[in-house]
Amino acid sequence: MSKRFTEAVAALTLVLSLQACAGRVEAPASTAAAPAPGAETALPAQAATPGSAVPATLPEVQPRNAAAFARATEALRDGQLDTAEVLLLEVTSDQPELAGPWINLAEVYNRQGRADEAEQALLRAVQANPANCVARNELGVLLRKRGEFDAAEVHYRACLDAVPDYGDAYLNLGILYDLYLGRLEEALAAYRRYQALAAEPDRRVAGWVVDLERRLGV
Repeated sequence: MSKRFTEAVAALTLVLSLQACAGRVEAPASTAAAPAPGAETALPAQAATPGSAVPATLPEVQPRNAAAFARATEALRDGQLDTAEVLLLEVTSDQPELAGPWINLAEVYNRQGRADEAEQALLRAVQANPANCVARNELGVLLRKRGEFDAAEVHYRACLDAVPDYGDAYLNLGILYDLYLGRLEEALAAYRRYQALAAEPDRRVAGWVVDLERRLGV
């Protein structure tokens, strides 16, 4: 299913596989190899994205770590996961306060089926930058897949507390409320908000809105 991806730096773009669930598609947290919105702007080719939340004081990125991050990004793009992991572990070990490398490390682990380690990496990203919606959104997806629906909601909501116009969090909240929690009125409101924020309305989400309106009699 189509959806709107978070805009990221073109030179660093890799597309995450879509997370499908029972006829709805969860919005991916980010493009895979791009530093997250709110990640450290000193990383190579980093640019602010719409809906970003950046801490008031950014940690200074050491040049050696900027270089390692760039090499890891290229390795991840090329599918060289072991190489990317080694480089990202070097960066996170040296500067754990940088959110972006933790998010890319989580992507490495996700591709390798290491969900527990991916979760821990994303938690470290949130620790580095609690307003990082990319990490929050991906944590929500992981927790939802485990059936931890309340915890998933917490992360989506924390994202929206920091970045009220982060559309993908509304989409994923709508799916959570619609399919898993039975909170249909809240699902409808989330889908409508997602559509309002989108540059162009998503036809499939429009269909879900119509379905919910019919079921709710509104």
